[in-house]
Amino acid sequence: MNRRSKILIRKHFIYIIILFFLFIIQSDPNMLYINDIKPVLVLPFAVSIAVFEGEFIGGIYGLISGLLCDFSSSLLFGFNSIIYICACTTVGLLIIYFMQPSVTNSIIFTGCIIFIREILEYIFYYYMWEYDNLLQLLIEKMFPICLYTVVVTPIIFLFTKKLYFKFEQLLEI
Repeated sequence: MNRRSKILIRKHFIYIIILFFLFIIQSDPNMLYINDIKPVLVLPFAVSIAVFEGEFIGGIYGLISGLLCDFSSSLLFGFNSIIYICACTTVGLLIIYFMQPSVTNSIIFTGCIIFIREILEYIFYYYMWEYDNLLQLLIEKMFPICLYTVVVTPIIFLFTKKLYFKFEQLLEI
């Protein structure tokens, strides 16, 4: 195994460790709670990876992030996985062909993805079954989750950017 392969294996191993760490923080009932609202931390990380690594690697990390969210969710298994893999693949392609990797674009991508995910959950799991207080659920629970996730996105993006360029420097040597 050559030096480049070892560095790439180490990089993806660290990405996976960080992804699991963010998932544990996201799933812990005592961390990052504000008024019964928690951010989705694995999505901004998967989007950040898609921004720097491209559509294929981004799609893989989107799938892993979606599976992790599916394991801790009461929704139909695969709901998050399908959304995240499609979204991260799309983000990777948009960055390659149309946009620049920046904090602003990462915030826009993450905000759009989490908003679409929450709206789909709202439609398929609450609106379709005619739950009571639907507007209250949307305003008091789902939109704040979107906002909280967008607020933590720059921190995760800048950390991922620093990590990505550190490994790129190692690959250039």
